[in-house]
Amino acid sequence: MGRLTELTTETMTEAQSSVYSQIRPGQTGVVNGPAGAWLRSPEVYEKMGWMISYMRNKSGIPARLVELAILITVNNWESIYPRARHEPLARKSGLGEGVIVALAAGKRPEFTNPDEEAVYNFCVEIRERHSVGDSTYKAALGCLGEQGLVELVVLLGFYATVSMTVNVFEIPDID
Repeated sequence: MGRLTELTTETMTEAQSSVYSQIRPGQTGVVNGPAGAWLRSPEVYEKMGWMISYMRNKSGIPARLVELAILITVNNWESIYPRARHEPLARKSGLGEGVIVALAAGKRPEFTNPDEEAVYNFCVEIRERHSVGDSTYKAALGCLGEQGLVELVVLLGFYATVSMTVNVFEIPDID
């Protein structure tokens, strides 16, 4: 597991095992990915697991736009593990192959959906300026509403954290 020692369900502390079994009941063996790092702090693991679950199952942002924002973020951080995990999810959500390929190549995609372009512009502008201008804000707000826009900002921060975790601890991609 890169820089961290391998963590398995057999080597977990009682606190790690307790929180792991709540989030991933019945799973055994090696704990991979950023979860394996976060589990070193069981409460962090629990909160991060909650955030992933919320964004996948309860967010008001359409899955296609969630995956677009994730790919923009993880590509910016050059984080291979989450990109490999989210490219198939992006395809499944309906994000176009041309968009996925352009993002992986570090290029601006050609958009056919205005909501994708608004989210892309928002994500890129916040990355480059650490804020967004009025026109970018209004375009994204028109697509997502206030709740969706708040969730988008949190999603970007969350996947920056995912990417930092993967990069710092050199978490390898697994097949």
